[in-house]
Amino acid sequence: MTDPATSRGRAPMARRAAVVAAVALAAATSLTVSGHGATAAEARSPERRPTAAAPAAALPEPVQRLDIVGTEYSFEISPDPARGLKPGWTEVRFENVGGEAHQVMFAAPKPGVDLATLAQAGSGDSSGASAIEFVNMLGGVSYIGSGHEATAMVDLPEGIVLAMCFVPDPNGVAHALHGMSAVLMVSGADGAAPNATAAPGGKARSRKAEKVRGTIELAADGYRIPKTLPAGWYLVKNTDRGEPGKGLHELSVLRLQRAVRAPGVREIVDDLAVNATPSVGIEALGGMGAISPGFEGYVRLDLPSGNYLAVDFMPDPGVPTPHMVDGYYATFRP
Repeated sequence: MTDPATSRGRAPMARRAAVVAAVALAAATSLTVSGHGATAAEARSPERRPTAAAPAAALPEPVQRLDIVGTEYSFEISPDPARGLKPGWTEVRFENVGGEAHQVMFAAPKPGVDLATLAQAGSGDSSGASAIEFVNMLGGVSYIGSGHEATAMVDLPEGIVLAMCFVPDPNGVAHALHGMSAVLMVSGADGAAPNATAAPGGKARSRKAEKVRGTIELAADGYRIPKTLPAGWYLVKNTDRGEPGKGLHELSVLRLQRAVRAPGVREIVDDLAVNATPSVGIEALGGMGAISPGFEGYVRLDLPSGNYLAVDFMPDPGVPTPHMVDGYYATFRP
């Protein structure tokens, strides 16, 4: 695995590569399965499930901002994370200047899980899906196409945090396995992190007018999406409290070239599940990266009018079938 420049000096290269591969494979296989079967999850409805209106809340004040640029196949992170990162809400602006779709998602080993355990989980399972149960997925920016950018807020814990792109290349290999990954050290020590809350150029950014427009819920039986989605910030929370180790979900927002009826939507989902090009054009506009049960994050949406499809590429531990194959997807209009 190529060692990205942004992660140099963080950990011995062999150990870092093993950890990143263990986690990356868990999600990468969800994009390259060769088939699917109906399960009890087929009860999930692909239709929008509106959420109840909630009072506007203020967006958390970020402790820092990270500007991340993605290309084939690396991250350029600014300010340099080698200077240290603070724990807490972090604004992540991700820009794709590459030719392929990319994303940045963040993961942290669960309490009590060491790097050796994580690496062993990945090496002992050819699918990689068994490694999921050993990490907490913290969110991030989901798939964005070439020339697009998107912004999210991620709550970074102290300790090791992995930043990775799980999107597969044309041959079905996750970009993280080409080196599109970084190992970040998050520390609460005084002076350990730069003041990244300021915008580039040093000009402070005010949060006084920033309000949360609504809540998007990743529930056990599907998405809960507000009836309208005006431009702004949205709280995205995973409330799936199903079986232990399961319930990992993401919100990947795809704009459809045209309106599609239910059978056609299912065909698009089936094509995406095997890394095939759908017959209907799609444009990846971001969304919220994978979040573990009980976790939450914020994503900024500014969606042009049109027809949209939200899909969940994530699998369950040991079962490398993406949730969207089991019905975890929804069509909507903003």
